[in-house]
Amino acid sequence: MRDKKNIIKAGYLLSYDYSYIFTSVKQIYDHVDRIVISYDENNKTWAGNNVNIPESFFSEIRSLDKHNKIIFYKDKFFIPGSAPMELETRQRNMMAEKMGNGGWHIQIDGDEYAYDFKKLSQFLRKHQYLLANPEKNPINFQVDWVTLFRHDEHGFYIVEPFEEKCFLITNYPKYQYARRTNTGRTLSLEYRLIHQSWARDENEILEKIMNWGHKNDFDTMKFFEFWKSIHSENHTEFIDFHPLSPSDWHKLSFFPSKNIDDFITAFERKFPQPELKLNLSGTKKFKLWLKSLF
Repeated sequence: MRDKKNIIKAGYLLSYDYSYIFTSVKQIYDHVDRIVISYDENNKTWAGNNVNIPESFFSEIRSLDKHNKIIFYKDKFFIPGSAPMELETRQRNMMAEKMGNGGWHIQIDGDEYAYDFKKLSQFLRKHQYLLANPEKNPINFQVDWVTLFRHDEHGFYIVEPFEEKCFLITNYPKYQYARRTNTGRTLSLEYRLIHQSWARDENEILEKIMNWGHKNDFDTMKFFEFWKSIHSENHTEFIDFHPLSPSDWHKLSFFPSKNIDDFITAFERKFPQPELKLNLSGTKKFKLWLKSLF
């Protein structure tokens, strides 16, 4: 039976970049029913490196949790000899189980900022009838990433156009590769998700590429050197430069801002989230199933 008290649930994987999560949680907290934050009980990354999450982090998160929505979940997520992406996918599935059956499952990374999340929340609650029989009718929603690739004292270099897709929401959390489920119907929403991604300090980028799920997917050090070469005078020269799917990152533009909070505010002002609509074009069988619900 569906848990009507937990229609919208969000899960975070906590690791070396734990500090980013504060900005992310503040965007969604008022509009979700439950948040699960998972982390390795032995303080390991997927690459087996040590990570130190200070106790002050947990205290600060608890101070934000005015309505007791947040659950901390620690477990053995690192397994020696396993590939980082395999471990990421495993942790996402274990966290999904901890989040519980039913409801919309949102797995959001700590450096992703879902601005004007209220619109997305209203959309999901309006269409909660899609939560019926998720085993037979899995539904996934993908959104558009706004990727921040680099920053300096004047602002952020961002990838345009905002067409790179991110699997974010599902009613049937059986993950096959990171957040991808490979089951059911995947529908696109015109919702923009800010992804701080590579817009970090140099030492943070090194830590990222040594520990993330894509550690073995491409020559990360070569790409790191390319990333370091980008600046205000040459950023417009690079076309189709994503390391795995070149056309996903077509070009860079500059967006002036003082810091990430200032960026989110200014970006929302320039690019407000549109009203979300359920796009069922080309899904005749799905439409028949929907009709059967009423």
